[in-house]
Amino acid sequence: MKKITVKRHSKLFIFLHWLMVLEAAILLITGLALGPNPAIKAIHPFTARSLHIVVGFFFIGTTVFFFYYFVISGEYMWFGLRRLWEAIDFFFDEIRHFLLRKPVAHKPLYDPKRGDYILKIIPTEVLAWWGWVFLWILLGITGLAIIFPNSFGLVLRFCHALVPDWVEALSSTQAIHGFLAILFVILAMIHAYASWKFGMIKSIITGDHEVEVVEGEVNIKPGNEL
Repeated sequence: MKKITVKRHSKLFIFLHWLMVLEAAILLITGLALGPNPAIKAIHPFTARSLHIVVGFFFIGTTVFFFYYFVISGEYMWFGLRRLWEAIDFFFDEIRHFLLRKPVAHKPLYDPKRGDYILKIIPTEVLAWWGWVFLWILLGITGLAIIFPNSFGLVLRFCHALVPDWVEALSSTQAIHGFLAILFVILAMIHAYASWKFGMIKSIITGDHEVEVVEGEVNIKPGNEL
């Protein structure tokens, strides 16, 4: 099939993506400098805590604006909840192909007549997106509960119920917050690997993507399967 280079991501999308990457990296580094036995001792605990809190609020603001832009730009239509089952099926298909050492048969398609994608994303990106949203919410809530324990007493009690071995509810919340951060890092690593495997690295840097062009009439339209 013929291939052309098209604009996949806007400059604002790319900026927000890398801003969130930078903020997440700072949160990870400062988070590792906190606690009774910090993994990073080069940063003073007070400096690490202050920076972690400030950047944490910036991260919340960035993710909220990113989600808003994600919706109004129309990008969200590729990630709707109704696509979850399709994404789950494709995920297990990916595992099967990986074990058999065979490539996964799925490629984005573009219709130059309409100037838009017919198929834009790998289905498992839907799972990744909702995984991000779920972790963002939980990290934000537990983080706020650690900073403002008096205002988020219900969250602290819930976390203490999940991890009752800790003496204090605040310690339980910190443990769960740290565990969620580990999951966040794992998801980020999977996301980076998948982006490299499916050739999406260039598009999140330059915004351009080389994509196959459909020929003739097609019945699939963006958003129909959402």
